[in-house]
Amino acid sequence: MAARPPHIELSVTEPLDSPVDETTALARYPLLREFRATLGGTPLVEVPGPPGGAKILAKYELRNPTGSAKDRPAYSMLCRAVNEHSGKQGPLKLIDCSGGNMARALTGLSRLTDIPVRAVMPDSVPQSLLTHLSEAGCAIDLVPASEFPLAIMQRASEIAEEDPTWTLLAQHRNMANVAAHQFFTGREIVGQLDGARARAVVAAVGSGGMLAGVARALRSVSPDLAIVGVTPAELPYGTPEPPNSEPKFAGAGGLTYGMLQPFVEKLLPEFESAQVSNSEAMRAMYDFWQATGTRIGSSAGASWLIAQEQAKKLGPDDVVVTVFADSGSKESWEKVESMGN
Repeated sequence: MAARPPHIELSVTEPLDSPVDETTALARYPLLREFRATLGGTPLVEVPGPPGGAKILAKYELRNPTGSAKDRPAYSMLCRAVNEHSGKQGPLKLIDCSGGNMARALTGLSRLTDIPVRAVMPDSVPQSLLTHLSEAGCAIDLVPASEFPLAIMQRASEIAEEDPTWTLLAQHRNMANVAAHQFFTGREIVGQLDGARARAVVAAVGSGGMLAGVARALRSVSPDLAIVGVTPAELPYGTPEPPNSEPKFAGAGGLTYGMLQPFVEKLLPEFESAQVSNSEAMRAMYDFWQATGTRIGSSAGASWLIAQEQAKKLGPDDVVVTVFADSGSKESWEKVESMGN
């Protein structure tokens, strides 16, 4: 475990006022068009909620091309990197830190563009994902999970500093992340609500990009929107504690040492924090599967639990929106399925 907090750059710029321009990337890498054609447009589905409470609508981001919400910011950040690399010498090479889904998304884009991709990840990442990434050509650097998430952020920055041929995407600070969810995920939800106004939005915090982007889009039509971000009980948002190796639901929790996800701190002054334990999230995966026949990941399970808590506070004419980031790993589902035995 890290003896003291590492130095991590957490500054961010002002949010973008429009989506990242895709023109150059699509012209230079024509195969990206097939990815773009299937990106987004994910369904907004009514899911089980508390009797007499608000309706819960979940955005099924697990229906994106590589299976997660990270497909959107990965594509947006890649397009931004292509734009900013124009006129520079040498090939474009991308590196970022990832708890899993960002690496999968960037690897999928790499296969379509031949842009080399490198991912810094915790060594707790499921073996099935590591095998997939390696076979698809992603270079992987593993750091101890007991130092997650700051260690992966720090190591990705160090690699880019040591070898400037790697372009650091920095998903935790890159406003293209927020823009992808504000101008696409969030606006899709606004359209799918068809005039209804959400009273609350609930999502796992992770990098903060999805929560911030979706909340900004929904807040444009619902100024009194409650914004609730979910982090693991074992690593809560804003925790002053150092990292730990306790099992927790997928995705970054609190940054530890009192550090805060910069998108949330800068863009969501109304933010509320909620925590869900790993065992609760796994149980929610099982319960949702039994109730609906649909498999969701552990961060989605955690978000569903907190969405139900929000719905209990509201009436049947109200709406709570949540986002299901993925469908979970093979290894997590092997554990979940055993709950029924």
